[in-house]
Amino acid sequence: MSGTTSGVAFHSSGDDINMQIFRGKTLAFEVVWGGSAPIDITGSSAVLQARDRHGALMLDLSTANGGIVIDGPQGRLSISADTAATSGVTTPGVYELELTTAAGAVYRVISGLVAPIEEVVQ
Repeated sequence: MSGTTSGVAFHSSGDDINMQIFRGKTLAFEVVWGGSAPIDITGSSAVLQARDRHGALMLDLSTANGGIVIDGPQGRLSISADTAATSGVTTPGVYELELTTAAGAVYRVISGLVAPIEEVVQ
């Protein structure tokens, strides 16, 4: 990952990257496919979903709904969610960010546990 984050905190746990989402706050972060040597992902699509422990969808961001914007030549995935969307993350669960290339290959970019952090200012 690179760039700035807002409304989210990440913690590495083995192969997983656990995420804390600050409920009711704007979420914004970037991931660069290829890290310090970006890989061109022009024509790709992406989906980030967070689900509770029973499989209920709490957060659904994608290139289709505007929650993820891809800068193909730079390998950059910009993920964002408004306050209403982050308010939907109500219980601990799991999340995954998936990338589908123009050729149809599907990759797990990052995944792990997700936990809500309650907002104090309301």
